[in-house]
Amino acid sequence: MKRIFILLGMIPLGLMAQTFTEVQTDMNNFYYSAGDSGDMDGDGFPDVVINGAVDSDGDGNVDTTFNSVYKNNGSTLISYADLGIDATHLGDIKFIDFNNDGLLDIISTGLSYNDIVNYKHYRFKNTGSGFVKEAEVPGKVYGSMEVFDFNHDGKPDYAINGTQYIDGTGFVNTIDLYENTGTGFQENIGWLEGTQNSSFKMIDLNNDNLLDMIILGYDVNGEPLFKTYINSNGTLLESQALPAMASGKMDFADFNGDGFQDIVISAQDQNYTGYLGVLMNDGTGQLTLQEIPTGEMSETSVITGDLNNDGHYDFIVSGNDENNDAVVKIFTYNAANQFFTEDTPTGLHTLGGPGFVHLLDFNNDHHLDVLLSGFDWADSGMPSLTKLFKNVSPETNQKPSPPANLNFTRNGNRVNFSWNGASDDKTPVNALRYEIKVGSAPGAQDIAKYVVTTPSWFLDLDPSVQNVYWSVKSIDASKTYSDASAENVLAVQNINSIDKQLFIYPNPAMEKVFIKGEKVSAVEMYSMDGKKLNVTLNNDQSINVSHLPKGTYLLQLKIKEQLITKKLIIK
Repeated sequence: MKRIFILLGMIPLGLMAQTFTEVQTDMNNFYYSAGDSGDMDGDGFPDVVINGAVDSDGDGNVDTTFNSVYKNNGSTLISYADLGIDATHLGDIKFIDFNNDGLLDIISTGLSYNDIVNYKHYRFKNTGSGFVKEAEVPGKVYGSMEVFDFNHDGKPDYAINGTQYIDGTGFVNTIDLYENTGTGFQENIGWLEGTQNSSFKMIDLNNDNLLDMIILGYDVNGEPLFKTYINSNGTLLESQALPAMASGKMDFADFNGDGFQDIVISAQDQNYTGYLGVLMNDGTGQLTLQEIPTGEMSETSVITGDLNNDGHYDFIVSGNDENNDAVVKIFTYNAANQFFTEDTPTGLHTLGGPGFVHLLDFNNDHHLDVLLSGFDWADSGMPSLTKLFKNVSPETNQKPSPPANLNFTRNGNRVNFSWNGASDDKTPVNALRYEIKVGSAPGAQDIAKYVVTTPSWFLDLDPSVQNVYWSVKSIDASKTYSDASAENVLAVQNINSIDKQLFIYPNPAMEKVFIKGEKVSAVEMYSMDGKKLNVTLNNDQSINVSHLPKGTYLLQLKIKEQLITKKLIIK
């Protein structure tokens, strides 16, 4: 594939530099680390969980695997809980509310100095006062983990990618899917081809409300790969082979505000040469790779967010340069010229890989702060440090407005949600993300709560679900949330009541059928093989069926924004 080069802006770096100041925290200094942030207790401030290893005896050598949770008190991060001996490093860790109780639980994978032979994978339940281990199963190293709702039932699933040793088989690289059943997780081992030294993301590339996938890394034969999969009715099908990449990370954002998610990667190509690039999405899920010329980098981490508060997504990357010196760079997006400007930030402690960089607004001032973990190669002792830096940009950023118009339709167990009317002072409307919250009672979130990149979504609900209460928050490029929209209500009892009051007559029919009961706003008719037929709803709530041959048909009625299906026999 042809590489298209994005020219970097020629604006003097001193005028563009983003400024940060360090925040003193209780965090340990982690080696071989991974981290995540989220509001684990619902107090409105993002907390942090980190896995990795530490130098427990202070002799300058890493010796103990240690995982810890840090609570955000609004001004700093304080120690909250550690995960004891059930800890991992050289893997990944994520927050996940796997029981939809509003308290973020934890999943982790990797290896431990307590057992360097067997890779482990743990699930921890948030009790409200700490975390307790719920499961211990085989895990993976040199990979990554993602949380998502693949089957649209509202229960968060997750997948783990990386390397695993299986007795009798040897080392394998697979993506394993763990499907949330509500009472546990159903394992789908070997769900997809996996990679080592890898990154993968579950993302709706073509805005059809189905999650697609993009993945890079080394396959089981040690060959680098980089490809996309498009979701076809729940099955991921290989869609696009991209120039082979491995030993890197990626993230996604709608950089140009066209409503479709783009990708940024920082990795190594098949010649082990450092590569930084952006893949622009054409709207169908096809990606065009655009290389960003910069110095060589390796052992990198990358994440997107609006770092200069102009409303557009930027990205920050950390790692090692061609001289194995630590480097941290910010690339800001210029919407007018559609190019990225390289910015060497001030105030950040330059840390190299392996480690991670993460963005969060820890003090809720509508500016993205930086959580950075990695090696200080400039220090003769070469320690690995973990630090939090506050963004002190003078730019203002208002929180977005919530969606004003919430709509839904229901067809059987499927509920389609859509909304509009959101806005922001800087982030383009098309680039906004949304948190959708769905519950069985007013204000509840026991059915679903997660972030989507489109102003619509759907859930396939259990038939036992009666009433659905839902609301939406808008999220700008600085991860600033709006207030919640007005709550909308879908009452299943009302659907059943309407259904019982509907009469379709005569049945069988010859010329016309009439609909008696609630006012119908639209009709569709289908043959039993699923073919849509040409019918019209008349003002007297009748439908002409004289042109249809004898047979059995399905009549779908839309009443009060809800879909009801009836069987109709035409004689």
